[in-house]
Amino acid sequence: MGPEPGSRTALLELKPGGNPEEGNWYALLLPGDSPCARVGQNSLYLPPAEPGSRKGKVILVGGADPSGSFADSYVMDLDAHCWTAPAWRGLLPRYEHATFIPTSWPTSLWVFGGASETGNRNCVQVLDLQAGTWMSPKVTGTPPSPRTYHTSSAVIGDRLYVFGGGDKGVDPVKDQQLHIFDSATLTWLQPEVQGDPPAPRHGHAVVAVENRLYIHGGLAGDTFFDDLFCFDTTEMKWETLSATGSVPAGRAAHSAVVFQGHLYIFGGMDPTGALDTMYKYHIEKGHWTKLEFKTPVPSARLDQSMCVVPWKVSSSEDSNRKEAAGGSNGDNLSQGCPDEHLCLVFGGMDIKGEIYKDSAVTLLK
Repeated sequence: MGPEPGSRTALLELKPGGNPEEGNWYALLLPGDSPCARVGQNSLYLPPAEPGSRKGKVILVGGADPSGSFADSYVMDLDAHCWTAPAWRGLLPRYEHATFIPTSWPTSLWVFGGASETGNRNCVQVLDLQAGTWMSPKVTGTPPSPRTYHTSSAVIGDRLYVFGGGDKGVDPVKDQQLHIFDSATLTWLQPEVQGDPPAPRHGHAVVAVENRLYIHGGLAGDTFFDDLFCFDTTEMKWETLSATGSVPAGRAAHSAVVFQGHLYIFGGMDPTGALDTMYKYHIEKGHWTKLEFKTPVPSARLDQSMCVVPWKVSSSEDSNRKEAAGGSNGDNLSQGCPDEHLCLVFGGMDIKGEIYKDSAVTLLK
């Protein structure tokens, strides 16, 4: 298979069972019924549930292209190394929405907000992954105003945390209230909080780590934010975080994931255009590092989706590594080596309107 269109320089291909090296980006070229080029979709990792599955799946939901917004979903099977398009029905078309899987119902997938051609949404829908039908449950409490809110990592337990989001064009909603949706009780809450919240913004990265919510960057009008906030869900308190190191400049429409005590951000846009840079933030030390790569990187992009996935190196690759290190081939290699973890980026667009459908990965350490 050749390189995906849209890459300014072809990435190395990572084949099933291949041994990724730190400091490299790879193209993940999978056969099957794959998503078309799109922006504003979400990608979530779903741990293995079926007998015989070791790696789990990635679920991609919604998105948009110039023809409109999508109501479809796709599944990347990390065991079979292929794409499939399940016949799930009932999702309202949307892009730049929030998605999450609650702790108490791990076979359900929830969405909130986003936008379509007719305007912004503030509804909640849920998919029973075993039944394959999207439902629109009746909720109580006061929901947030309709908005875009592009994240797949703003959940703690059964609760989705919503702050800020897009209103129209480059303008965010003016609301600085923290909204919480409890999927177990189908209730919206607006708790009293302490501390100074972030300024209104949209296109910010939102991730949850244990009992804390982290918000980075974003956009309001022509202002790009470079700040980082933490909300402690136990103390219900906002805190502005200071940082050392290579602090990334202001940006919006970037993606973020968390892995082993670090917050990673990739891509997005700033006043100069779309970005192809990646940074990691050491949460305990409050230190930013700009990651440097030995190989070509994915094309600069914004509004992509990103998640962390496990990756198992095959026995033959493991054997080659042992031989190179002077080890014995007599070891039982049928289990392969322990899981590595990859940061998976899908889709997005540049500022000229080119929309991508590539899957790119890099090793997280």
